[in-house]
Amino acid sequence: MKIEKVEALALNAPMKNPIRISGTRFTEVRALIVRVTTDDGLTGIGESVVRSAPRATRHLVEDMLAPRIVGKDPMDAGGLWWDMFTAMRQRGHYKGHFVEAISGIDVALWDIIGQALHLPTYRALHGHGRRRLPCYGSSVFQGEPEEMVDSARGFLDRGYRSLKIKLGMGIRRDIRAVEAIRAAVGPEVGLMVDANSAYSAAEAVTLGRGLEPLDVQWLEEPVPPDDLSGYRQVRAGQPLPIAGGEGEFTVYGFRDLLATEAVDIVQPDIGRVGGLTEGMRIDALIQSRNLKMCPHTGMFSALNVIAALHFAAAAPRFHLFEFMEVDHPLMDIFTEPIPRPSDGFIELPDSCGLGVTLDMDKIGRYIED
Repeated sequence: MKIEKVEALALNAPMKNPIRISGTRFTEVRALIVRVTTDDGLTGIGESVVRSAPRATRHLVEDMLAPRIVGKDPMDAGGLWWDMFTAMRQRGHYKGHFVEAISGIDVALWDIIGQALHLPTYRALHGHGRRRLPCYGSSVFQGEPEEMVDSARGFLDRGYRSLKIKLGMGIRRDIRAVEAIRAAVGPEVGLMVDANSAYSAAEAVTLGRGLEPLDVQWLEEPVPPDDLSGYRQVRAGQPLPIAGGEGEFTVYGFRDLLATEAVDIVQPDIGRVGGLTEGMRIDALIQSRNLKMCPHTGMFSALNVIAALHFAAAAPRFHLFEFMEVDHPLMDIFTEPIPRPSDGFIELPDSCGLGVTLDMDKIGRYIED
């Protein structure tokens, strides 16, 4: 079996109901879907995370990386990953769009591997093989306290036992919002908060101390991802566990992040870090430090959610799964609905590979030339 073709579809879908997080208002969702086809008719799909300009990443997939792997055996995912990574590593470019491009191809290869072995991808990864994952609802977005409380109650109505709250509205307003939600949902519901890099280290310390009485499970991205010194200051200066890593790339980036000893919950995004091949290496690093791993899914397409599900099922240090309860068109791109949480858990499919098939009629209206 040989790789015959690698192609990428750049998608841009307007949202009917825009949402706001710290520093960003989402009015549309973008994605880059990668398709890898073999000479015996198998097609694998994966997603490269893109916040903007998916056509730029498409060129990296098709013009730089595809020529390195066409004609090779898709079962050799580890070797192909290194062939792609070394295209730019020696030139000093081994983060950003380049690694995100690799990520989509790598996930597509693991889709093919699962199909070829007649196994779900999470079993082909030879990991834990979990079939049922605990999950939390993401997210209660910024708004007035009454709106945020209503959103939190909505998560409970859908059976969630844990939920995440988007902060970054200002320290006092953040604390008031969490106080209102805690009072509304009671003491048994797990609450996590995400500042989306809104604060300096000193501000994040103040926020963490103010949230301590509210039994918050973690404070996510309190400072920008490249502020490693800030992460250390926040972890040392306040009592809440710290979560981070969604903006990091490859095992090398996570090596440096974990060396700060400032992160308790690590959040790799499979569409960004280098795909499933690199994701499993990163989880081994997390395991070596006895930390918890909660994969990031984010404002992308349903394909990134599916890839993260397979990763979570296989990865030894998996703790909780983030399910994005956001109404946007790219959450409905397959011929069948994706698995959804029930009573705080999500069941994995038994189908071979990733277990999903693109519906080209659904996504055709969102493809950018």
